[in-house]
Amino acid sequence: MINTFIYLMNAYFYQSWWAEYSDLKVNDADVLIHFASKENLDILNSLVQDLEYILANDLAKKVFENNTFDFDPLFNGYASEQAWIESAYKTLMAEIR
Repeated sequence: MINTFIYLMNAYFYQSWWAEYSDLKVNDADVLIHFASKENLDILNSLVQDLEYILANDLAKKVFENNTFDFDPLFNGYASEQAWIESAYKTLMAEIR
């Protein structure tokens, strides 16, 4: 059900995700904006649906526990996995509109 989210995490937040950018101060919001600029509208809509599903079913922590993502929201300053999913959702919605 959350295949596009898993694609985002594996394709854009790989081990040295910040190395792809010339600015060492790049953050996760920058990566999400980059994702939105590179992917087609169908993929963006699918990601939004995945994020809405994760949020509606309170699955953020479980999704991170059940996958081996190279991005850890807690390590990157978020209070919880849920807080990062909420932030990612808001960032994408602002970028898509």
